[in-house]
This record gives sequence, structure tokens and C-alpha cells, in this order.
Amino acid sequence: MPDQQHVLINGLATTFTRAKSKRHCQSANTARLPLARFVFGSTPEIKKVSNAISPAKAVSCNPALLELAAARCALLLQGPVGPFFDRLTRWLQSNGTSVHRVILQAGDRHDCQRGEPMAYVGTAAQWPTFVENTVRLLGVDLIVLFGQTRSHHMAAIALAESLGIPVVVLEEGYVRPGFITMELGGVNGFSTTLRDFEWQPELPGPTVQTRKPASTEHQFRQMVWFACRHYWALYWGRKISAHYQHHRSTSIWNHSHYWVCSLIRKTLHLIRDRKRFKSLRDQSYFFVPLQHDGDSQITHHSPYVQNTEFIIEVLRSFAHHAPTDARLVFRQHPHSRGGRSHDRLIRSLARELGIGPRVEHLVEGHTPTIITHARGVVVINSTVGLQALMRNKPLMVLGEAMYDRPGLSFQGTLHRFWADCPAPDAEQAQAFIQSLIALTQVPCNVYGLADEPLLWTPVERLQNSPST
Repeated sequence: MPDQQHVLINGLATTFTRAKSKRHCQSANTARLPLARFVFGSTPEIKKVSNAISPAKAVSCNPALLELAAARCALLLQGPVGPFFDRLTRWLQSNGTSVHRVILQAGDRHDCQRGEPMAYVGTAAQWPTFVENTVRLLGVDLIVLFGQTRSHHMAAIALAESLGIPVVVLEEGYVRPGFITMELGGVNGFSTTLRDFEWQPELPGPTVQTRKPASTEHQFRQMVWFACRHYWALYWGRKISAHYQHHRSTSIWNHSHYWVCSLIRKTLHLIRDRKRFKSLRDQSYFFVPLQHDGDSQITHHSPYVQNTEFIIEVLRSFAHHAPTDARLVFRQHPHSRGGRSHDRLIRSLARELGIGPRVEHLVEGHTPTIITHARGVVVINSTVGLQALMRNKPLMVLGEAMYDRPGLSFQGTLHRFWADCPAPDAEQAQAFIQSLIALTQVPCNVYGLADEPLLWTPVERLQNSPST
């Protein structure tokens, strides 16, 4: 590969915009200014989005998966920890696609055991030029990446848009386990899939038949194992990529301590929290699942910086506006067990507000069961919101979420939700979930072993042929 990563075209800048707007309990009409986010030192620029809505394009399956199947030359950037991108490479090559991979650090190199990747060792400012030169030199017609809000990925997405190259963005499944999120251009709050595409499963033409993996039973355990190996390699090889800034801590000692604490807390709380919930299940309670602090869903798609602000707002609103017979049940995010607990904040503020006996904080708990018995669910924008819709439970959304729409979630203020929480429209919710899964989810075991195949088969559906 030519040494082009050290060339910088003056004036090359990449920007993206986010706008935070949500019904806060303080005022139903509070307007929030759009915030400019920019990458690698460019001048902030607010992009105006056209109000014109183009007709949705009919597709027979996930449109991003169709792009994958049709690609002639794909460029893979960072993927999930483990061998998933090796498995994806094997699938793409079996369909005749030329595959090239870029690694940014030693953990990426450890995970890349199939083919010889290109190692990027330049600075962040030189990255867009490197990507553009690589795309033009290799004739890339598709870029694939996991984790949209990583700085290198945001810059690559902006560049690809300017060049007219589609980007397949991957993320943990909205529906778990057994699925990966796969969308064109963006996921979560950046997603436009449900606006741009209409699912018509009988549509003739190219499609991709998919099958669910045989088992996802040990996916969490495998993810932890892959993460340990990835971060071990990243830590010991950190001098190789001196300019690289990771989106999380790279200290193997911090990660080791975190997961040891997580295991201890899980063990300590498992039986105790089950007993506590058993005494709650027949009472009237609202369920509030906490999200992982630092998650891009909070930092990029909500008015909050971290869970603390969300907790305070929910507790204060509940104390002053919820029926006196109602209880409030918080539950820690499973991936946050090893970090700072919010238990002390929740209990102290609840006592201060005079609702201490009515508030619970669980570390463990089976999410579907907790939702099933809940009076309603309050989220920032967690995928738990989808589980609430699947169980026809009243839903309040305080961040930006694709399921936050009339007929699905409550459109009033949080103050009103406690007493006036209608269930979602069952027919509309079912149609939404079906379209969401068909258009944004693809069956697979994200953290499967290296030899586990991806069960996706490109086919040509003939006119009037039955769907599969």
C-alpha cells in the first residue's frame, strides 16, 4: 500500500449534526437548540435537513444486507471484538466480493486472522485523506463498520456520503440475543431506515434468505473472552499505534477489575434481588431500566450526559406526580455491574423526597418478566423500550428513539405519564416491530466462534414465488 496516509488535503473537514429535543417534565414546550458536533478540528457547521420526505423504497429484506450481497469491493473498518469481521469477510468473499480491511490498533490486528489488513498509523487529522485515497485506489463501493460514533468512523461516514458510497453500519442488536443491527448510513438516533424503506416480503428480485443461529446461549461469555483478548493485545501493542485514541479505557487492569467486580456483584445480588422482585410483582410499579454510562445512546441521542441526570429527573417527577399507591423500580444495566453503582444516589434522593419505601433498585432481574408485571416503563432510549412494545406496556421515552412516535409511546410530559399512561396501539406496535426486525435486524451470533458461518443466502426471487 502506498504511503499516502501522511498526506493531508488542506481544508478537508467533516461534520455531523445532532439535535436534542424531547418532552421534559419541566415544560412540555421547551425547545432545545441543535448542537454541532465536529471531527478533527473543523469549524462547527449546522446542517439543515430538508423537510421534504421522499417516497419509501420497497425492499424484500434488510436493505443494508442487500447492499452487502451486491458489493463488488468492500472496505471493512473496526468491527466488534472477536472474529465477527473474519466471518463476514469469508461470507463476502464466498459471494465474489473483494474485501479489504483497515486496522487502527493492535487489538484490531489480533482479531484479524483472515487476510492481510492495511495498518493505519497516521494522525486523526490525516485519516479522512487516507480513507479517500484507499477508496479511490481500490475501487471500493461499500464501507462496513461497527460503532458509528467512534471518531474515525464518523469521519469515514461523512467522507463516504460526500463520495456517494453507501456505508453499512453495524451495532448490537435492537432485538437480543440472536440478531445484529445492520443499517445504511446510521443506527439508533441516526437511523433513517424506517423512513426510507418499506418492507414487502413478496417483492420479486434480489433478496437474502436468513436463518437464526443454532444457539446464542454462551454469547455473553464469549463476548467477555473476546474482549479480554482484544484489550490485552491493544494494551501491549499500544506503541504501534501511538496516535490512536480509543473510545474506552485501554488499561487491562481496569478491565480486569471491572469484570471481577461485576461477577462478585452478580453473585451477591442474584438471589437477593429475585426475592425482592417476587414481593414486588403483584404490586403497582413503574419500571426504569438504566443504561450504560458513556453509551453513545445517552451522549449522542438524549438531553443527558449520564444516568445521574435521568435518575434525578425521574425521581423528582415521580415524587410529585405519581399516584401514592405506585412504586418505582430501577434496574442497573448488566454491563454496568462492575462500575459505579447508582444505588446510593437513588436511595438517598428517594428518602429526601419522602418516597424511600416506594423506590427499589435492582442489580439483577429478568427484564421480560419485570416488564410483564409493570404498570408502565420509562426509558431514555434503551432497547428495553422495544420489549415494552412487544408486551403492550405503556412507554415513556425521554431521549431520541425510533420507536418514540404517536401510537407507540406516550407523547405528553413525564409528569402526566404517571397518572395517564395509555397502552400502545397493539396493531400499530406489532406492525412496527415486524418492520423494524425485517429492515434493521439480521439473524446471527455476533460473538460466535471463528468457524461459525453466517446463515445468509443471496437468492433471486421470481415473480409470484413464495417468501421464505
